[in-house]
Amino acid sequence: MTNRISIETLSPITHNQIPVVTTELLANLYGTETANIKKNYSRNKDRFVEGKHYFMIKGEQLRELKNSVTSSHQVDKRTPKLTLWTERGAARHAKMLETDQAWEVFEKLEDCYFSQKANSQEVATVKPQTHTITLSDEEFCSLCYLWSTADKMRTDARKLYPILVDLGSKYAGRFYDIGYEFNYTLNNAQKALARESMHIENQQRISQNWQRILPYIRDVKH
Repeated sequence: MTNRISIETLSPITHNQIPVVTTELLANLYGTETANIKKNYSRNKDRFVEGKHYFMIKGEQLRELKNSVTSSHQVDKRTPKLTLWTERGAARHAKMLETDQAWEVFEKLEDCYFSQKANSQEVATVKPQTHTITLSDEEFCSLCYLWSTADKMRTDARKLYPILVDLGSKYAGRFYDIGYEFNYTLNNAQKALARESMHIENQQRISQNWQRILPYIRDVKH
């Protein structure tokens, strides 16, 4: 087993501007062997979707990555292809290992690794498009409450998932998806809502609905 790596100080590598981890690094962090990660994937291929749970790179993309990553990402210089796991893929592996360490590490990866933006290890080639929509403050407030409802559903689903697993419920998988599969989308939505609601705080009078939701939009972390 390789030495433990600090997630808090780990610089992410990215693919398509999405933070990803190698199989070797994921095994190191989850406290298991690389062979176990590969074996779990091989046995559950139908549960993994390329582009959603992982990326497979080779050729020129792989050569560029090998030359850019730090030693902590443990890329074998001789490998002809490389699997890069997304946040959703890392969550699937934590679920299959079902150990306290794997789940604790995944939560840290959510907070400290997958939440980071693309850094200097990959140069962004396309400037993201921006869109403008017109909403009244009341309509925008409703949108914030819609997000908070989804966020609370995510939290409750995480609590109920292990109970449903113990009960052998057919709904366990659905609650797992609600609890863990939409973190990237919900977290990005929270950041956008927090950014676009800055003008509300500067108003002289703020409705009770805004007073309740603004602190939640500002301070929530996952």
